[in-house]
This record gives sequence, structure tokens and C-alpha cells, in this order.
Amino acid sequence: MRVVAVIAAAGSGTRLGAPGPKALVDLAGEPLIVHAVRAMRDSEVVDAVVVTAPHQQVPDFVSVLRGHGMLGGLAMPVSVVPGGVTRQASVRAGLDAAGSSDFVLIHDAARPLTPASLIRRVVAALQAGHRAVVPALPVTDTIKRVGARAKDGTEPIAGTLDRTALRAMQTPQGFALDAIRHAHHVFAASGQEETTAAPDDAYLAEAAGIDVVVVPGDQRALKITRPFDLLLAEFLANQDAADGAADVFGLGERS
Repeated sequence: MRVVAVIAAAGSGTRLGAPGPKALVDLAGEPLIVHAVRAMRDSEVVDAVVVTAPHQQVPDFVSVLRGHGMLGGLAMPVSVVPGGVTRQASVRAGLDAAGSSDFVLIHDAARPLTPASLIRRVVAALQAGHRAVVPALPVTDTIKRVGARAKDGTEPIAGTLDRTALRAMQTPQGFALDAIRHAHHVFAASGQEETTAAPDDAYLAEAAGIDVVVVPGDQRALKITRPFDLLLAEFLANQDAADGAADVFGLGERS
């Protein structure tokens, strides 16, 4: 069964304080997008990758990926296409460019340390017959629902959620390609504005009536959004691949 990956890499990196696209920010000497593409290659279950980049910087992404050996000469073809104004629109552009396949993995370049084992776990669930599979971690913090913010900046507690039934979503999220492509096209209009765009692709699958299942995530698949996240990822990336942070801190296997 053929698997294609769409890597959303058109984010601006504003919250990270980056001068350009987040996916081109360096982590342990290599851009985030290089780490993300390599993870797909190392999983050995992905047949092709489509990267969505900011429209004006597609040549830059091509140059970076080629310079790091991610374009040309690989058994896993990699292509770069222009993204959209929101993540949802960018993913749709990637899906449109994905060609024919049985399954698609939709991944964020901002999760560069995602282990190959996690990617294989999502694909295995797809191959077992599920049409939508998302990796997730149990929520460990106490989560409160709050009311409207007061003039003094405080927010009243409106309730406490049962965290035993809550999961924090990660990527790659896996889908039957025809199903998630249809969902994206049905809800394309809402994806043109940040205020109405879907928070993730599983949300669109749910809205389209597709049953979504969860598989165990991995703490190494952390999302880099703010400078602290990059510092943590830098620490993890510099550990020994076999005996480093994954074992010392109980963060799961790396490959």
C-alpha cells in the first residue's frame, strides 16, 4: 500500500522570533524541514513526500533540501509546492499535489524530532483498516475551563475537565487519502482565514463524519512554537542517538 507524506512548512515563525519561515530555522545545524523529511525517509514506510512552503520561498526550500541531500537520488521522491494563507490551505495544496496513493501522513515541519517508530505506528493502524489515525499523549496538567476575561485581566474558573479522557494531538496524522482530500475540499472555504481554519486535520475528518482513532504519541514529537521549545529540541537533538535523552528521560525510542 502506497503512503505519501505532506509536510506543512509554510509557517511564518513569528512566535519563534524567526526572521523567515520557521521550517528553515536551524536545529542542531540543520533546518527543521530537513529533520522532518529525514524522519519520513528513516521510517521506511513512506513512498513520497510533498513539502508545502511559502509561495515566494519555494526556491529557497528546494535549495536547502537539495543541499542536505533530501532532493534527487533518493528512493523516496521529495517535491516542494506553494502553500496557502493558513495551515489548512497549505495542507490542501499538498494533498492536491500528492497524486495517487492509498494513505497520506500529514505532518508539521515544526515537529522535527518525531521518531520513525511513531510514523510506523500510525501507518500500521491505517493498514489495519482505520481511515483516520492520530498520535496523541495523555494530558498531565489539570485543565480548567474559564469564562470571559474581566477588565482587570483575570478570568473566572468555570469548571474542571476530566483529564483522563483528554489527549494532546501530535503529527503525523494519517488518513485514507481519498477521505481526507474530500474533507479538505468540502471545508476549503473555512480554511482561508486563521479565525475559521481547522486546528488540525483530524478536526476536518471528524466534521466529515470519518471515525478517528488515537495511537500512542511520543514526547520527542514536540512542536516548536516558541524559543523555549527550540532550546529543548536542541538539547534533545544533541544527545547520543542510541543512549541519550530517550533513555535517560524516559522519552521513548528514537527510531
